[in-house]
Amino acid sequence: MSDAPSARLVYDTLLITSLDDVYKPATVPRVTGLGIGAALLAELVLSEHVIIWAAKGVDRVCFDERFRPPGDSLTLWLVEHVRAERDSLTVRDWLEFLAATDVYTKTAEHMTMVGLMVRNEYRTRWRHRVEVVYEPTDALIANATFSRLRRHLSTSDSRISTEDAFLLTLSEAVGLAKPLYSQVPSGARTYADKQRKALPTPLRAILAHLAAAVADIAITGGL
Repeated sequence: MSDAPSARLVYDTLLITSLDDVYKPATVPRVTGLGIGAALLAELVLSEHVIIWAAKGVDRVCFDERFRPPGDSLTLWLVEHVRAERDSLTVRDWLEFLAATDVYTKTAEHMTMVGLMVRNEYRTRWRHRVEVVYEPTDALIANATFSRLRRHLSTSDSRISTEDAFLLTLSEAVGLAKPLYSQVPSGARTYADKQRKALPTPLRAILAHLAAAVADIAITGGL
């Protein structure tokens, strides 16, 4: 089964949400998990392994009966979970599930396997516990995604990919609007909103549920 490194929504989202310029978390762990989960669902929608079925105002994740195994172990893990459900669950259900099952660690381990991250263990000074930390193998690659998104905003690039348009909206949904829009032209927000509206309906649905889940965390203070 192929696990070759490539540009992927789920990899880019992990780097955007879990790291900032000084390698500290950009978002709280639960928000990071929700963001990565949204990206993984979006990958499966784009590859046509799952579909988002909207009925009576409810968006559900449905298994595509034209089953073919995904090309890597990370997406296969989620597809098999979707396939195993007797009744289709909502997008929000899957986002909460992915955050609760530590999709961050699963994705970071996968990135380690393909050479994009390094797994390090540190013994804490006071509690004498071993903590596992995942660090990028290349700092330039780690910061490249967010820099690319800001470049799109600065130039109003009409050639932006569907994946980057998704990442623009995802970055806002997880609370990174301030660094995203810092010192960019005044029309950048209008440009980003235009790109969001041009996304396929299933991807907009995932992003809307992500934004709602993050808003709930802000209101309740839950991590």
